[in-house]
Amino acid sequence: MKICILTPRFSFPESGGDLLRINHVVRYLKSQGHHLILISYLEKGQTPTITEDLYDRVYTIRRSRISSLLQSARFLLSGKPIQCGYYYSRRFQKLFHQVIQKEQPDLYVSHLMRMLPFIENEGKVGQTIVEMTDALSKTYQLSSNARGSWLKRVMYDIEKRIIGPYELSVIKKYPKVVLVSQSDADYLSKQLNPSDRIHLTVHTNGVNLSPRPSKVYDCNKICFIGNMVSLPNQDAAIFFAQNVFPLIHRANPDARFYIVGNNPPSSVRSLADDKRIFVTGFIEDMDGFIADMCVAVAPVNIAAGIQNKVLVAMASKIPVVLSSLIAKPISELKPGENCFVCDTPQSYADSCLHLMNDSQLRNQMAEKGYDMVKQYYVWSAKLKGYELLP
Repeated sequence: MKICILTPRFSFPESGGDLLRINHVVRYLKSQGHHLILISYLEKGQTPTITEDLYDRVYTIRRSRISSLLQSARFLLSGKPIQCGYYYSRRFQKLFHQVIQKEQPDLYVSHLMRMLPFIENEGKVGQTIVEMTDALSKTYQLSSNARGSWLKRVMYDIEKRIIGPYELSVIKKYPKVVLVSQSDADYLSKQLNPSDRIHLTVHTNGVNLSPRPSKVYDCNKICFIGNMVSLPNQDAAIFFAQNVFPLIHRANPDARFYIVGNNPPSSVRSLADDKRIFVTGFIEDMDGFIADMCVAVAPVNIAAGIQNKVLVAMASKIPVVLSSLIAKPISELKPGENCFVCDTPQSYADSCLHLMNDSQLRNQMAEKGYDMVKQYYVWSAKLKGYELLP
């Protein structure tokens, strides 16, 4: 089958969970013998590389920031999601039309809802899988008191009034809409008629597993991993740095906190003192950088879906301390056994210190976390049947 995939961002380097996910979807589709075509935007400084083993044909176009801002305003005035306008351009539409004429795809995959205006303008709704990933309406409803970029907060506040109805209209219209967690599917299903619920499918996130040497931990190193463009990640990193880490540092003056992720805004960069708190920006070799981390924290309080940061840390045999909000979608988590689940600054601090000070507990929790993702979260199993329409 010939499958055309539309993405709002070129997926290399893998600087965020959304890019990691779509690349694994593509790897799965490729493993099933499908002919894959990519159409994507390129940001400034990006080149279309590292695609030979994934795609049979790649079409790219540079995104114009001025066009993005103008289209965002146009979409907002017409009552449509700003994010759809931000990634809309007539040049991309023209390219997509040309690709359809040339390639004649059998199936289309829209990575996130942002690319759906292109699909609809070409009349390809009935042949399209929507990689929605998360229930954005659920995330935006939790964002009212978020820390982080003021512009992101304003955009979330505006967008949350639009995105809920738009999500439901997408589910009703398209034959298959993919989410990564059952809890998000349940959340949206409650707002749908039974006849529309059949369009929802859950294909959860997974991990890459490979034989790993014995772990050597630096018992003073704590990390937070996430794409720092994301407001939920900004909020989580700032919360931990300001409310939790001082409690840890008071008990352990040698403790160090690393905020690891792409494009941190000034509100996050300002946390760094290069003595106790470090803001790294994008890291090419993520596995190597986090290899000796003692604890991975995920104090995320604005989120939907299954968080890659949790699975990635566990696959690296790093004990995880996370919020109850993002623990809920991962039913195999067992607090106190393969993770710690917290909701207050003191409980986060106590859990981190416990892991930093007790090597036996740290090793046991790391092994059990690794065993959990090995048993339940391998990509190939989670994506089986992805390309099949109902």
